[in-house]
Amino acid sequence: MKAILSVLLFIPMVLFSQEPMIEMSPEKHNKDEIHEVVDEPASFPGGSTEMMKYIGNTVKYPKKSIENKEEGRVFVEFVVNRDGSFSDIKILRGVSKDIDTEALRVVKGMPNWTPAELGGKTVRSRARLPLSFTL
Repeated sequence: MKAILSVLLFIPMVLFSQEPMIEMSPEKHNKDEIHEVVDEPASFPGGSTEMMKYIGNTVKYPKKSIENKEEGRVFVEFVVNRDGSFSDIKILRGVSKDIDTEALRVVKGMPNWTPAELGGKTVRSRARLPLSFTL
C-alpha cells in the first residue's frame, strides 16, 4: 500500500514540475498546433485603434438586453489561423444569451487578422477579446 501511495504522490510532481520544456525549432512545429506563446502576437488589421472603431460601428446592443438593463463584459476566445481567419470561436465568460450572441456575431464578422509569428513563420494562435456592453 505504501508503494502505491508513494507512486501516486510522485506522478503530480512529474506532471507539474518547474523544469522548462524543450523548445522545438519553428520548422518542427505542427502546422495545426495552436500556440499560446509567440514572438509576434496576432493582431487586428490597423491595430487596436482600428479594432475599437470596428467594434463601435458594428455592435448593436440587443433591445431585450436594454429593456432588462443587462450590461457587462463578454470574454470571447478564438483561434487565429495561419491565413488570419478564425476558428474555434467561443464565449469564455458571458453576460446573457442575447449579449453573448451579439459578441459572437461581432467577432465572426471581423476581417481576417494578421497571424501570429514564431521564429519568422506564421502560426496558429489563441486570442482572447473582452467586449464591454454598457448602457
